[in-house]
Amino acid sequence: MSGFEKTDLGEMSAAELSALFASGKASPVEAAKASLDRIERFNRDVNAFAYVVPDLALEAARESEARWKKGEPLSPIDGAPTTIKELTPVKGIPWRRGSALGATTPSDKEFLIMQRLRGAGVTVIGTTTSPEFGWKGVTHGPAFGNTLNPWRTDRASGGSSGGAAVAAALNMGVLHEGSDGAGSIRIPSSFSGCFGIKPTYGWIPADTPTALFELAHRGPLTRTVEDSALFLNATTGPTPLAMYGTCPTPVPDWKETIKNASVKGMKIGYSRNLGYAEVQPDVAAAVQRAAERLADMGAIVEEVDPGFANPQDALIALWYAAEAKTVMLANPTPEQFAMMDPGLVKIYEKGKTYSATDYVAAEQVRADLKVCMALFHEKYDALMLPTMPVTAIEAGVDFPGGIEGKDWSDWSPFTYPFNMTGQPAVSVPCGFDKGGLPVGLQFVGPRYRDDIVLKLAAAYQAAWPEEFLTAPRKPA
Repeated sequence: MSGFEKTDLGEMSAAELSALFASGKASPVEAAKASLDRIERFNRDVNAFAYVVPDLALEAARESEARWKKGEPLSPIDGAPTTIKELTPVKGIPWRRGSALGATTPSDKEFLIMQRLRGAGVTVIGTTTSPEFGWKGVTHGPAFGNTLNPWRTDRASGGSSGGAAVAAALNMGVLHEGSDGAGSIRIPSSFSGCFGIKPTYGWIPADTPTALFELAHRGPLTRTVEDSALFLNATTGPTPLAMYGTCPTPVPDWKETIKNASVKGMKIGYSRNLGYAEVQPDVAAAVQRAAERLADMGAIVEEVDPGFANPQDALIALWYAAEAKTVMLANPTPEQFAMMDPGLVKIYEKGKTYSATDYVAAEQVRADLKVCMALFHEKYDALMLPTMPVTAIEAGVDFPGGIEGKDWSDWSPFTYPFNMTGQPAVSVPCGFDKGGLPVGLQFVGPRYRDDIVLKLAAAYQAAWPEEFLTAPRKPA
């Protein structure tokens, strides 16, 4: 292996592995074994995986190795150890969807995003955990238990892409597919200390029915912005199979858009709290420091709120109606209802009570919000704000402090507005609270200008990189 130890490969990024594969200094098989070794060492403490598939992974890695040896890789991420959120079916792996109602036999189907990742040659090493049907912003549920924060294992990973974020934070694989309907990529990215992007709706086409329609985005969680750009290169692009949204052409080379990224002259609107939310002091201080750093880097940073009222009630109408439809399609028996997450059952019951006129009214709020943000971006290249108002909450609860509020989204007010608008939004690590838990910085860009938020995140990460974990940390 020309001097590269297995543990060294396990610390590599997808981009670094690609360079090693091209030079022949390491192979996809060795990289897969390194990732599987990290899962073996770390996963027992964090519970990030639904299924790990060493045999399937090594078979795919051997095929990738043969392609690299011939000088015919399918893409720069050919052979990259990759995980898939268990809400996305993967051939050969049971499609549980975090639920006692999910399939327990290996799937025989895959969605378009998986077909594109296969076409890029990735090595799928397993599927990562999600709450039941991805219904909430934390990852614990009846199928696989509780996914824990790698920075402090008595805290939540965030969700619903919690397993993906934890796998990214610990480099148990280098590319991690996730999905985001109200914050489900950005919440765990912030809580678990990795990078995540919810792309503009449409870049990654949805080729399957979903009751969430254009709220539900798919995207990557990774340690580096560069790796997410490589993932996007493999998965973005139009298709006649798209059921919702549109994908413009030409599609940018996302990796090229972040080459030598600079923020100089970019005009950033900085909102501390959107005008309506409370923010933990440690989080506010970290985001304020990031704003000052960006100004020092040459960005024009102006403090401003976009000017919309909290759209949570509209989000709840859309979300609860969608979750009710999802549960109805699963058609649980009374015995199966008893095995479901009680919180999801409550949402199902509430969701059934919404009328068509309630839904239309919520859609109008969404439409008005899109106009508000489009007008905001007439003046500003990007909006900057905290990803989350708090750092990781206690593990195993839906509400911090055990005090039940209106909805779990109470404690994630900065994520769901941008699902409603379909805009690109990223979370990049920008420091830690006093207890050593990560803080996420969010950038939101105009629709289809994912290059802007990727550039901002790449430039910030290059100038102010945060530490990576070497192993899960238990509470003192």
